[in-house]
Amino acid sequence: MRIVFMGAPGSGKGTQAQRLVKHFGIPQISTGDILRKHLSEGTPLGLRAKEIMAAGGYVDDETMLAIIRARLSEPDAGQGFILDGFPRTVAQADGLSKLLADLGTPLDAVVLFEVDNDQLIKRLSGRRVCELCKNVFNVHTAPPSVPPDCIPGRGEHQVVQRPDDAEDTVRERLRVYEEKTRKPVSGFYSYTGLVRTVDAEGGIDEVTQRLLDTLSAGGGTLVSKPAAKKRSAKRRAAPQAKPKARARKVVRKKAARKAAKAAPKRRPAARKRAAVRKVVRKARPTRRASKRR
Repeated sequence: MRIVFMGAPGSGKGTQAQRLVKHFGIPQISTGDILRKHLSEGTPLGLRAKEIMAAGGYVDDETMLAIIRARLSEPDAGQGFILDGFPRTVAQADGLSKLLADLGTPLDAVVLFEVDNDQLIKRLSGRRVCELCKNVFNVHTAPPSVPPDCIPGRGEHQVVQRPDDAEDTVRERLRVYEEKTRKPVSGFYSYTGLVRTVDAEGGIDEVTQRLLDTLSAGGGTLVSKPAAKKRSAKRRAAPQAKPKARARKVVRKKAARKAAKAAPKRRPAARKRAAVRKVVRKARPTRRASKRR
């Protein structure tokens, strides 16, 4: 499976991506994680991105596509991947399509996670982070009492709300996502027939089942990692017919079909008359029998 995950901040696409990673054994590719890795390792791509960011700009599409190309060329992406949070613009989507065509690995689906805006605002504005242990909580669904322990000897969790999670900021982030990403990028992919919409409201397990059902209904059969390995082993173990034998078999089948088509077909009445004559012949006495009499 080669999939793009699209969804507003707080839609749960990262959580679902992790579930598919375990189910299919394919990597989740997050541009943010890749970019941080290149920056920490000081790679040429990382240094290029660092210069752009130091100048106060956003990493350009060319650099991002080069980073994605390098990641998709790694061995673990050979059986598939989940692109999480990329592409974000039409230019990136177009560049990704050309890149995947060059690699011979076209997309199987573009999954769009849909959540009501009020629900997203509630999810994001309810986030809290502990300044001590850095765990993330939610005042609505997972308050600081879950999990109960902070760093041993430091007492209770000291939770704060990050600036990005303030309600006004959340509303602006959702507006920008709708305007700059969701509408244009989903519109770009709408002509390909790849877009699959998933209702991302409700429990995590419910959303996972909807996601798997939607991907399966979109075409083909979803195969988990163990099943895929078992199927591959069966194919390797199965005896393969020799090319010449296969060719002779195909020729015989074609000849049989051609002969069947060319053979004259008797009409029902003709078949009936033939059957009557056969019965009469059997019932008619032979010459030898009549002489004896």
